Amino acid sequence: MNDYSKAARAADRVRIVELDAEIQELQARIRLLQLERYPCQQRLDAHRYPVLALPNEIVGEIFVHFLPLYPDTPPLTGIYSPTTLTHICSQWREIALATPKLW
Repeated sequence: MNDYSKAARAADRVRIVELDAEIQELQARIRLLQLERYPCQQRLDAHRYPVLALPNEIVGEIFVHFLPLYPDTPPLTGIYSPTTLTHICSQWREIALATPKLW
């Protein structure tokens, strides 16, 4: 004889519906929390990395001053190369590659 009775199956079906409803509520709550979190993270990132708030042209000019003065040619590898600047973050990479004076 099967121990899994008709009543037990019905109870499990009801419980699954309840759990699905609770999961949907929690997922909706997670979405709201993520929306609330996003501006907080943006403010923290802006405070933590104020250089990212500078216009790209200013950052590019700072990069140019990072290099050795002419007539020295900047090395293509090593800590004082423009390549180093491209490894910091994606924004710095874009700026460095778009700054012809570096190359």
